[in-house]
Amino acid sequence: MQSQTGRLRTPSIHTRTVLVGASLFALSTGLAQFLTDTPAWRFDSPVQYDSDFAVAVGLCWTLFQLAVHRKAQRERERWLMASGAMLLLGAIQATDLLVSSGLIHDDWLLDLPLWMAVATLVHAVLRRGRERPWVAMLWRAGVLLQTVFMLCDLCQGCSLPTWSISAEDIASLAEWSELLAIESYVMAFVLLGRAASSPAMSTRRRPLATGAEARRVYERGHLFQKAIYPPLRLAFYPGVRSVLLVATSIGLVVAIGPAVRRAAGRSLVGQFVDLLVLGLRHGFDPLAYYFQELYRPGRRAEAATYLTRHETKNGLLHLLNALRPAPDAVNEMKDKLRFAARCRHAGLPVPRTLLACDEAGVAWQAAPSDFDRDLFLKPRSGRGARGASMFERVGPLRYRTPDGDTLDLDALVERAGARGHHAPLIVQPRLHNHAELADLADQSLVTVRVLTCLDAQDQPVVTHGLLRILSKLEPGWQRQDEYGIPIDLASGQLGPIRSDRLARCADLYTHHPVKGQPVAGRALATWPALKALAMAAHRTFPHRILVGWDLASTVDGPVLLEGNINLDVMFPQRVHRQGFADSPLGPLLQHHLATLARAYDVD
Repeated sequence: MQSQTGRLRTPSIHTRTVLVGASLFALSTGLAQFLTDTPAWRFDSPVQYDSDFAVAVGLCWTLFQLAVHRKAQRERERWLMASGAMLLLGAIQATDLLVSSGLIHDDWLLDLPLWMAVATLVHAVLRRGRERPWVAMLWRAGVLLQTVFMLCDLCQGCSLPTWSISAEDIASLAEWSELLAIESYVMAFVLLGRAASSPAMSTRRRPLATGAEARRVYERGHLFQKAIYPPLRLAFYPGVRSVLLVATSIGLVVAIGPAVRRAAGRSLVGQFVDLLVLGLRHGFDPLAYYFQELYRPGRRAEAATYLTRHETKNGLLHLLNALRPAPDAVNEMKDKLRFAARCRHAGLPVPRTLLACDEAGVAWQAAPSDFDRDLFLKPRSGRGARGASMFERVGPLRYRTPDGDTLDLDALVERAGARGHHAPLIVQPRLHNHAELADLADQSLVTVRVLTCLDAQDQPVVTHGLLRILSKLEPGWQRQDEYGIPIDLASGQLGPIRSDRLARCADLYTHHPVKGQPVAGRALATWPALKALAMAAHRTFPHRILVGWDLASTVDGPVLLEGNINLDVMFPQRVHRQGFADSPLGPLLQHHLATLARAYDVD
């Protein structure tokens, strides 16, 4: 079919028309088979002829779609796989001729791998069926009928006297199930091609909120890169994720539900229904439901405004930050030495590295006298405080370890070298908090997470700021919480404190949860300098689109600690109690998601 401009267009076919037409085709086949004396298992029966006809129709349709989408790479690849599936179905039909001509005795061993290959190819083509229920349903029906065919084909020559089923009946059932399986796959392809190409389907009536749009692009663009959340590849196979989602929802309701019911009045059944609706229908992470307090009255509808770890950690942020070519072949932000070198070259303040240890040995980068201070040891490629240790100076070149032992410099270097042989690490001077933050921690460094994103003119914009207090670096607190405090972008004023612990998802603190002093309402005098440093850092790495910068306000001024391109989106939204769609980041992300969608041929 051609449009008035001469371009090939897929005809507009209503779903009901496809389903009714396929039903009439099956009924006419049944009537023809009823009126003939030829058994259905014969290669010259109406069932066999109509199976061949269905394969021919499916092949013509997929080749037509291949021509329609010849200039769209991803669609072209999908319809090339669909054509391959139809050719394999044709090969399966051809094996019947080999049996009837006596060239082979049984085609079951030949049909089995061919049918498995067909099911795999069809599933790869129909991965968008989640937004088109009939497509997914037809694929499942095809797999079920295909299984029936293979079982009956295996049993050909046998009979089931207990049920009074003859070997001929089993052979006929095999051919009928084969026809219906082929017809199911062909209908799925027709509905998918009609839906993918119809202008009415490709143009949404209104744009989705940023969170929902991110999940749409991630799913329809097949942007999965690596199993990070959860770190199990099996969890991303079709059907497994749905089972895990239901199981996770049950576990969360049992563990957290009673506390949420007391805090917000949402019943356990209501929470479970919310989790299933958001998870199964919208692909929303169950943990985010509790972390973002969507159980509170009227807040479930806000789920579309939130991004979750499922889409961001497993591929979306990685590919978003890879849209622009990088000057280095490696992630320069993952390697703290490489990152610090780039920052120093740009004139940005970063912590000094005194020692670097890896499998090659110990590399001194400062004189021994520079070690006569509190020291901080951390992985060279780690994130946050994971694997970090603090060594407190208790005398000239002597240190107290986190477990209470005392070491001299030589013993400390020996210990660092042993650890660095297994996982590279660095030793830096311990930084001390600025006076306006000093009362928020006893020993640890209070860090400031600043999110920046490029705008349409490729200029960085600060979209979020929050203080982070890590309890696990405070031995006297006996807690593992990370506390977050929102920072008003204009005034630098602090808001209420929230914890990252799931058990405290409903808790809000205006005072320090351990030390007790008031926090909400304070204003950071150093906030303008911290914002300026984050902007300067993003200009140093202009090929990155969205970055979470970790900075510190120290007694010597603002210091840049690290940059995160696969940042956690959950905590900033929780701390600000606002989805990214309703924040300054929302319009910027929408712009870049549109670019990502075009890059991966998502309509």
